[in-house]
Amino acid sequence: MRRLALLATLLCPALATAANCTLPVTLDQRHFTNLSDPLYAPDNPNAGRMVQVSFTGNQYVLDILGTDLRIGGSYRYQRLAPHVAEILMTEAHPAGPAHYTLLLTCQSDRQGRFIYTQHDGPIAPRQRQNSGHWTLQP
Repeated sequence: MRRLALLATLLCPALATAANCTLPVTLDQRHFTNLSDPLYAPDNPNAGRMVQVSFTGNQYVLDILGTDLRIGGSYRYQRLAPHVAEILMTEAHPAGPAHYTLLLTCQSDRQGRFIYTQHDGPIAPRQRQNSGHWTLQP
């Protein structure tokens, strides 16, 4: 049993540090910078892309850094545990609406990893997943 715990700790460092960090209770008036993992795959057309997301009330604005593209939408945030949260997002993308979920885990109180799951959207493939790093701005 100890070997299994050690293996899990080595393979999943986020789990090993999860108890030492806390995600915010609310995202209102918060700003995140997110970086998608850079490895390209056909189901990850935004690989390596960096965005800044600003939350106000139940609305958000997503700026794709390095472009003039700014996209708005609505969201619902739920902290599932002190170190795990879910953001359900509906985006008003210029090519059509997108619906996706961000699952957040923290590695510190200001940084962590996310898993992006698009349930439906205008950019093919309509359903896809990727992951990346998030940073909470002060």
